[in-house]
Amino acid sequence: MSNRPLVLVGIDSAASAGRTLDAAVSRARELGADVHAIRVGAVRPGRLDDRTRPPVVPAGDVSGLDRTARAASTSGTTEHDGVRVRHVTLRGEPDRVIPAYAQFHQATLLVVERDFGSSPFWRHGRVVDELARRSPVPMLVLPRQGHDTGAPRRILAPVDFSIASAVALRTAVDLSRRHDARVTVLHALRDVPQQMVFSGSEAWEVTRQLPAQAEAIAGRLRRKAAYFGAPEVETEVATGAAGDAIVETAARREADLVVMGVTDRSWLDRALFGSTLRRVLRRTTAPVLVVPVVAGAHVWPDEPSVGRSSRPAWPDAAAA
Repeated sequence: MSNRPLVLVGIDSAASAGRTLDAAVSRARELGADVHAIRVGAVRPGRLDDRTRPPVVPAGDVSGLDRTARAASTSGTTEHDGVRVRHVTLRGEPDRVIPAYAQFHQATLLVVERDFGSSPFWRHGRVVDELARRSPVPMLVLPRQGHDTGAPRRILAPVDFSIASAVALRTAVDLSRRHDARVTVLHALRDVPQQMVFSGSEAWEVTRQLPAQAEAIAGRLRRKAAYFGAPEVETEVATGAAGDAIVETAARREADLVVMGVTDRSWLDRALFGSTLRRVLRRTTAPVLVVPVVAGAHVWPDEPSVGRSSRPAWPDAAAA
């Protein structure tokens, strides 16, 4: 196993596969990393015998991911714009074998296109949504068209005051420092639309209090960003669904990267209460960096001071 960092990129039959590989190579060059370009094929029962069956990927501690994940033979190593690219074929379900491969090979970043792994006749983001929640490493999701492989200049960091959003904000600040980028921190006030269904004096009271509430939230966002060493961020406080606010703000601010922290949730939870991540991935035209966070749903407590010496050891997000 190489000591160099490793960037994984998911490749399928989509016409945008070349641009996705270019984006992965660009990130790898920045990190001094190698690239493994991964294609995933379905396992066909009865078609493999003991002589042709691909070797088993050692399961190790892969957090319950598919322990039957199997890697087929590789198709060699090539050079792409000065970066070493190894072509690998895996057998199984993409949302299971790729996270297992990423953890076993200690990858730094996974790059996929939004509709990766779906049928060429019906492109959708279900596979990528599952990948984002199972991946042990940050995942850069590229929109279907028009994505830029260059360094980000305008970064949007949605914050809901959970631990997941804390790690995402820290990642956004680190990226802004590395690329001299501008950061916008966004929070969506969830309950305002429900409160506005009231009429008369109640609706007027909600409207009257909204500017002060928004200013208080903006101040809290600035303090959170300053805690990670970025006192000069822009802040936005929106109303309504978080997913809609993220998509609208990213478009208006012309963000070329959205950074979101995500924690694993059951499919039933997502079916009942919806998925902000899936809504953003489906609609935004900006690349989205998804940072996995263990126990990310816990509340991000207010810090007693801004000094970095009192900074707690949040789960570290790998550089991307």
